[in-house]
Amino acid sequence: MRPIIAVPLKPFAAAKGRLADALAPGRRAALMEESAARVLRAAATTAALPVVVTADPGVADWAHQRGIEVLAEPPGGGLDGAAAAAAGSAAAAGAVWCIVHGDLPLLEPAHLERVLAAADGGAAVLAPSRTGGTNVLGGTTPVEFRYGPGSYARHLAACAGVPRRVIVAAGTALDLDTPADLIAAAALPGGAWLLPYLDGAHVGWRP
Repeated sequence: MRPIIAVPLKPFAAAKGRLADALAPGRRAALMEESAARVLRAAATTAALPVVVTADPGVADWAHQRGIEVLAEPPGGGLDGAAAAAAGSAAAAGAVWCIVHGDLPLLEPAHLERVLAAADGGAAVLAPSRTGGTNVLGGTTPVEFRYGPGSYARHLAACAGVPRRVIVAAGTALDLDTPADLIAAAALPGGAWLLPYLDGAHVGWRP
């Protein structure tokens, strides 16, 4: 069966509150929309089926307009529920699943292909964030999703019953949670698309 790469998304305007002091609401929403679009394009370049998981009708319409399939986030499920819905749907069809956050500005198809290949071999695949979160998680059977601060350690423990593969790369580790993340990503290879968002942002950045 074709693998599934699921990208849970909340309304773009409501995303990334910790960037609120650096970017005006409209620019923050545009940044999150562009980042999510880039993640989905990377997913579409692989052999997997990209899927957006959301409870927001606006995000669902945005995905449909781009030819992306949409899976409804269970009511009140949050990120854990969204991930469980996607993984459960894939596992029921005998397919590899991969949960990927939409705020990974340096993600490349090769990162996702590594995850899919390892998961297809029976491993649980985890890509931690720089701060101990879980930016990418893949496998063939559902796990107990427990996102939030420090989730990498919880997910690593939850996958103890199967071989585990950990992937560490800038493209999977660096997300856009804070102004410092935005500055760091813009300075790395592949991050030049972020430079317009730094112009006029209140992050102490100078070209």
